[in-house]
Amino acid sequence: MKRIAVILILCFSIARAQDASTPLVKNKLSLTYGIIFIQPDEINNHITGSNDALGSSTKIIESLPEASVLFSIRPREDSQIITARVGHMYITRIYDVSIPETTTSSTSVASTTGTIKETYTMYPLSLGVGMASKSFGSQAQFEFIYGLGYIDENQSYYSSTGAYTSHSRTLSSSAYGFRLAGSTTVEFSERIGLTLEASYRYLVFSDYQDQVTGRIQNMKFNTSGFGGSIGLSILF
Repeated sequence: MKRIAVILILCFSIARAQDASTPLVKNKLSLTYGIIFIQPDEINNHITGSNDALGSSTKIIESLPEASVLFSIRPREDSQIITARVGHMYITRIYDVSIPETTTSSTSVASTTGTIKETYTMYPLSLGVGMASKSFGSQAQFEFIYGLGYIDENQSYYSSTGAYTSHSRTLSSSAYGFRLAGSTTVEFSERIGLTLEASYRYLVFSDYQDQVTGRIQNMKFNTSGFGGSIGLSILF
């Protein structure tokens, strides 16, 4: 948290010290891709338990890739800005399954094989306020987040005779949180620049609900953590 505070203070200072002769840019549209480092203990315990039960070796989750679109607008002729952001986080884990097929005397004669695929998808939607230099070369903002989270589970199996069975379900959750971010944009043409951003986000999904049965699942996915991203910005 201290690292982000230092970055935000630096960006605010640069924004205020911007040369008055710099042309004023009113809006910025940024498309970025990055990674956030997380510690989702509950989900990782679930993955570890599933590995033990199924004899699989799926990796735990330690980071999430995220693509985002950020629109920043300067409503007045000063350094204050308003931001709107849409993010998309997505990660998949696959378990290999082998189930013995037995006779009536419990003798194993063959195996049913298959996979269990779990896809974790999150959409953090946020509105924020902040400050930016006149050229949007430096920017910092605080955002309020409303997030939508989904877990899609797909199971598919093939018996030794070639018979195929499958099952799927979707769990959903919503959450509120916040995000702090500081960024710098380096223009390489008149209206296009390269943006680098550092951020911290707090966002925890819990009480996932089965979309068919309505049952609440005792699962929690903590997506909080520090992150970094890079992308292109359009200034206008």
